[in-house]
Amino acid sequence: MNIYRKYFVVALSIIFSITVHAKSVVIADEVKNNDGSVWVVEQNVDSYNVKYINAQGKEYGNNTIVTSDIEGSNLFLDAASLGAVSLVMDYPKDTYILRFSSGDTPRLLSACKRITLPSAEQQQAVALLTLCSKQSVTENMTLSSTDIDKLFSADNLTLDENIKAIIGNDKVFLFGENKKQKQNKPYLIKGDVVEIIDYENSMLKIKYKSKTKAIIAWVNFVDIL
Repeated sequence: MNIYRKYFVVALSIIFSITVHAKSVVIADEVKNNDGSVWVVEQNVDSYNVKYINAQGKEYGNNTIVTSDIEGSNLFLDAASLGAVSLVMDYPKDTYILRFSSGDTPRLLSACKRITLPSAEQQQAVALLTLCSKQSVTENMTLSSTDIDKLFSADNLTLDENIKAIIGNDKVFLFGENKKQKQNKPYLIKGDVVEIIDYENSMLKIKYKSKTKAIIAWVNFVDIL
């Protein structure tokens, strides 16, 4: 009886282990391609794993791209373009969008983040400031080697397109082309409308029309939020 009881306990332990493991991995989202390749985001107990299985069955993965604090409903894959998939991570303040190619090896095509700002356009409630990683940073990355911190480091980003936005801080000082010397006058105040025309290392180049002339200067990125 002791032998049977021992085997019974071992069997229960194995079943319990398998059950716990099965419950620890949940498919957050999945995209199947016509060639049989599959993109999937797996949700573990305390992390997410972005995985790609090519048509030959070879697996690639990365469990550092998606942070554990994101809600599953704000994380999804979009296969709108042929031969590529977009991983969208919608956080409260920023939205991160990473595009990967399918095929034999999943390569990173682009990495951008969209930041919501108050819009200067009457027909729009918000303006989307889009900053993208420089091509020199993304061109050699695959899914497995994608480094999210490197991609969105302040000195590796560039402005995608000009937008008009409203100053959010009470007082915003302007900087010249060297981005070091603060100009005490003029300065911008909350509610002023500016056009963002460039980005460089946590600073924004803006165009502002005063009553007498157009001013072009640099401001700290955080001052415009």
